[in-house]
Amino acid sequence: AKAMSIYRADLHVHTSASADGRSSLEEIARAARRAGLDAVAVTDHNLCTPVPERLEGVLFIPGCEVSTRAGHITALFLTRPLPAWEAPPEPEEAVAAIRDCGGLAVLAHPFQRPGAAPEKFTFPLDGMEAANGRACFKVPRANALAAALAEARGLPPVGGSDAHDQAEVGNAWTELEAEEPTLDGLRAALASGRCRAVLGKNTSRLRKGLSHWTKARRAGGLRRLGTAALYVCWCAALDALRPLGRNG
Repeated sequence: AKAMSIYRADLHVHTSASADGRSSLEEIARAARRAGLDAVAVTDHNLCTPVPERLEGVLFIPGCEVSTRAGHITALFLTRPLPAWEAPPEPEEAVAAIRDCGGLAVLAHPFQRPGAAPEKFTFPLDGMEAANGRACFKVPRANALAAALAEARGLPPVGGSDAHDQAEVGNAWTELEAEEPTLDGLRAALASGRCRAVLGKNTSRLRKGLSHWTKARRAGGLRRLGTAALYVCWCAALDALRPLGRNG
């Protein structure tokens, strides 16, 4: 058997195929390379974006972020696209479909909204996002709560930036112990729990504001654009007055 090595993968990244995404696959690949990542998972909102196997030397993992009735679940290492749901599915249905399509189902940022209770997340899972670059905006301890729940349930801890543009790629990542940085190798590492979630830094509020602006610009309408522009300014002001630390 080959010797094991540690590889770094950002397992939650959005492209411009998401309504609020701002960067192309090429831009994300270059950002990932600059950040020292070996792989990124493209997890656009309810969309299985086709990805090349590698770009700029970076491995691309096919994925999707599924909106379910119990929150968001990232599908990682898909071997074929998920079905298209007309309405948010029950989480159990989503997990079953993800596994049927060859993927692993990871609960994304479970505590980013105030009031989320662990009892809401009792359905089967293959991992839990314990480090998310955007989870702390409303709940400063969101990542710590997710890490504690992952440990309590014996689920592999996963890290992902939740990047909506190239500047956020690599803000959080997963360290995976594998023989080689291939789809099969990294999938096996995650499935067997040979992984660690790492938060490099929290994403700035301004980046969140800019993704809201992008979504509003694509939807159109002066009122929507005006509201989004004010939100961007508000986010920038908050960043200046109350910078986010490692724990929010």
